[in-house]
Amino acid sequence: MVRILGTCVALALIVILALPFGKEAYHRYEVGKRLEPLMDERDRAAFRSWSGDAASFGRSLFERCELVNGREAPVCDPIKSALR
Repeated sequence: MVRILGTCVALALIVILALPFGKEAYHRYEVGKRLEPLMDERDRAAFRSWSGDAASFGRSLFERCELVNGREAPVCDPIKSALR
């Protein structure tokens, strides 16, 4: 009985500890999927090596687009909508 209870507690602990990593991986996949058609090869390589979260990469991509094209440029709207 104690062995079964200990196993259940250990499995619950593993699930609780792994859940945030799974959520972040799924969120990174979703943002990457939405940004994929908007990125060139250089941006894709930067995304693969990005150590932060996917949303911060998208924000940096959007900020760079605004720097190049000007604030509120219509060219940057697809990136902005992909981040939502």
